[in-house]
Amino acid sequence: MLDSIVKAVTSLDERKVIKLVKYAAKEGHTTAEIIESIQLGLNQVGKNYEAGQYGVTDLMMAGIIFEEVLKLACLNITSDNPDHGIGKILLCTIESDLHDIGKAIFKSAALMNGFEVIDLGIDVTPATILEKTIELKPNIIAISSIMTNGLKYIKGTHEMLVEANLRNQVKIIIGGLSTHNESVQEVGADAFTKDVYEGIKLCKKWVED
Repeated sequence: MLDSIVKAVTSLDERKVIKLVKYAAKEGHTTAEIIESIQLGLNQVGKNYEAGQYGVTDLMMAGIIFEEVLKLACLNITSDNPDHGIGKILLCTIESDLHDIGKAIFKSAALMNGFEVIDLGIDVTPATILEKTIELKPNIIAISSIMTNGLKYIKGTHEMLVEANLRNQVKIIIGGLSTHNESVQEVGADAFTKDVYEGIKLCKKWVED
């Protein structure tokens, strides 16, 4: 069953993914098991993209499928987004970037770990991040960037938060193919992660300290 979910996600068959997820939940598989299977499929989608077998629209479709799965009542994920969770995460894919997979995976992990998540979507400008930081007062800003030129916009976000005297009030974690340990200092972030669950562990540490 779980292997079938992996294959359905990899082939971008939304209807089949939804059907299999509902059946797996009915058969007693845990939300964590189901999400892990979906993530394995998404990982393969990413590999197919890197190999040139899939295009940008395929990546976007994979992200849409995952977002639809997160809405399913049988998984009880997005319906359990507390107004006052253990912390508030402002989540987005940075300006000029339309990729959604990494963000979607991070969102599901954050929700399952008790965070309140405000998802701003894709192609989000530094100005919008600043505006929403002022309005919503998150503990953490999580930014995904696949495209290399996204780093300059993350740096711009940091600089705008500094100018607004807000940078010391919020942590910034970055992830995605264009990010790495060296880019943390370059863009003014607090941390980089290539593993969603390690990233969530760090976020929990930040809000607990």
